[in-house]
Amino acid sequence: MTLSSTQFVALIVAAGIGTYLIRLLPMLVGQRLARGSGPLTLILSALGLSAIAALIVVSVGDLWQNQPQPATLISLAAGTLGVLITLRLSRNVGIATLGGALLYGVATMLLQG
Repeated sequence: MTLSSTQFVALIVAAGIGTYLIRLLPMLVGQRLARGSGPLTLILSALGLSAIAALIVVSVGDLWQNQPQPATLISLAAGTLGVLITLRLSRNVGIATLGGALLYGVATMLLQG
């Protein structure tokens, strides 16, 4: 089965929205529960950092499976800088995760294209 370019773009947009909601909804619930106390509050407060850690693991997977390519290393550095700069400016882990993912994707696209 081949996808047309419109279908491909729609699929990418749907995946992006789904990923955003997977990260946003637990944060919203976590903020509501943060007013309380207990183990669930502690678990939910770690979700944002877990999302950043998952992005790092996915992006460095190429480094230990294959010989590292300069483009992969540059993309990884761009994504890491995106997370750090966005986190510093916004103080929001969710926005920092999106900023890092966006910069990683743009760098990958520019270096491969």
